[in-house]
Amino acid sequence: MAYVLANYSGMFHYLVQLSNAMSKYADVTVIGPKDIDYTYFSPNVRVESVLDCSMKKKASISRKVLGLGKLRVLRKIKPDIIHITDFQPIIALGLYLFRLNRNSALVYTDHDVSTGSHTDKTLEKLSESFGNFLNQHLLNYDKFIVHGDFLKNCMVSKGVPENKIGVIPHGSYTLFENYGSDQKIIEEKNTILFFGFIKEYKGLQYLIKAVPIITAQIPDLKVIIAGQGNLNRYFNGKSAPSQFEIHNELIPDENVRELFCRSQLLVLPYIEASQSGPLHIAFAVGKPVVATSVGSLPEVIKDGKNGFLVPPRDEKALADAIITLLKSDDLRSEMGKNAYYIATHELSWDTISRKTLDLYKEVLETRSLKQDT
Repeated sequence: MAYVLANYSGMFHYLVQLSNAMSKYADVTVIGPKDIDYTYFSPNVRVESVLDCSMKKKASISRKVLGLGKLRVLRKIKPDIIHITDFQPIIALGLYLFRLNRNSALVYTDHDVSTGSHTDKTLEKLSESFGNFLNQHLLNYDKFIVHGDFLKNCMVSKGVPENKIGVIPHGSYTLFENYGSDQKIIEEKNTILFFGFIKEYKGLQYLIKAVPIITAQIPDLKVIIAGQGNLNRYFNGKSAPSQFEIHNELIPDENVRELFCRSQLLVLPYIEASQSGPLHIAFAVGKPVVATSVGSLPEVIKDGKNGFLVPPRDEKALADAIITLLKSDDLRSEMGKNAYYIATHELSWDTISRKTLDLYKEVLETRSLKQDT
């Protein structure tokens, strides 16, 4: 059986690891941008770089629309399954306009089910709304994939039939082990990491508020903030205090592992969320996580076992959990080992790919029964 995974640029590392793992058991083709980096993919994965956009910079909506015809390559491939692995309204529009899912089953992974828009920009909000309309009303998906039971319940509450939703966890980002220096990276004492795009829902302000509470007990605290976004509002337009190490940019893949290995733990002070990519990098390098109890995070972070969960918008609880972990080498080590075990077993991409292929099989069997009747 042949499967196509279509993506522009979002959730790229998810696409890479899923397609590489599935290619051990099935024929997999990836439809991607013209400048997609082939070096990430297994030789077993066929890559069609036909989409008229760039991995490196955001393409205009008009350019994406004009390039929709390139999706007609799917008619030549004739896949059993077309799997959309990221929120892409333009790809959804192309599938609808050209009826490309007429002879193929259609699966969509919704990574951000629960809480609506994660952008403050009007144009991006309109794009999200348009994509939601396509996904919920025009495209008759055979199956949706979400990363937790909480997210499944959210989707059901929005009117999606329960039997159309499959729960498959987000796999661990072990691929970052392949990038960066081969030299051993030394963990730095009392160093914590905030990693990812700087957006309001990430709750960075609560980590910043927690810092004075932490430094009252751990004066040599270092907070690494690494990610792209506007930091001015968090420090009132001034330079960050001395406790902070700032990398305000899109972090290159070759630098990601170093930041996580230097840190003793990852902090996710989210106000709301569905799941978290940085969480799965932390677990893959054996680091515990302090996070808020939102979305499906509690389905991955087992409080007291591989990290701590605290209420959102509570800098005191956040600080207390961080202090506890930084003060106990044994506890931190035990939690890190537990995190790594989950990353390499329950959340391994071999496990995730097999679950995904089982879901594909179920979709095709259901579709076949419908056609017979």
